[in-house]
Amino acid sequence: MPSNGSSSGAAVWAILRKECRSEWRTRYGLNAALLFAVTTLTSVSFAVGRLTDRTDLLGALLWVVLLFAALSSLSHAFVREVEGHTLTLLRLVASPTAIALGKLLFNLVFLAVIEAVTVPLYLALMGAPPPKWGAFLALLGLGSLALAGSATLIGAVISQTRGRGALFAGVSLPLMLPVLAAAVSGTRAQWAGGAIGAEVRLLAAYSAALLAASLLLYDHLWED
Repeated sequence: MPSNGSSSGAAVWAILRKECRSEWRTRYGLNAALLFAVTTLTSVSFAVGRLTDRTDLLGALLWVVLLFAALSSLSHAFVREVEGHTLTLLRLVASPTAIALGKLLFNLVFLAVIEAVTVPLYLALMGAPPPKWGAFLALLGLGSLALAGSATLIGAVISQTRGRGALFAGVSLPLMLPVLAAAVSGTRAQWAGGAIGAEVRLLAAYSAALLAASLLLYDHLWED
């Protein structure tokens, strides 16, 4: 791994590999998120049945499940460093920006794995009509980027505070609500045959603004 606080691509890649190995050894966050998503989907499908003709509800339920699956697990990337007393050591070999970017990429990979299981299961259990895959995947990708960016920033901010779990959910929700609103609206529109350009632009602009703000803040988050 590059030394002297390097923020090079090699440092980011090393952080990503470390996170993936750590998660694979324990699979705590992955198992918790998958258990939450599968249990929620199964419960909802039994409670309300198949909603083939209710695309307004289908879009909302999908993103609510993805949102709370993210909230249940994405905070642990920084918390794990604090609880294991490895954050200081990590900062000796990589800059805060490189650490955060590596963890952001890990959160994106994490969400992609969750969605690879959750979305097909959701479409099957809820009887959803076939989505327009280009528009659907664009919304899913941009929404995931915004969710991961929000979770990474808030996870870094609250990692050294007490009551991190409750604080993470409370602070993240206001940042994630615009993502939820745009993603639900776009998902509903693509099933209804409408245009999703406004939602895609909003999600892209929000993700870019969040990433830019985060890059300005990461270097100062862990200063004494």
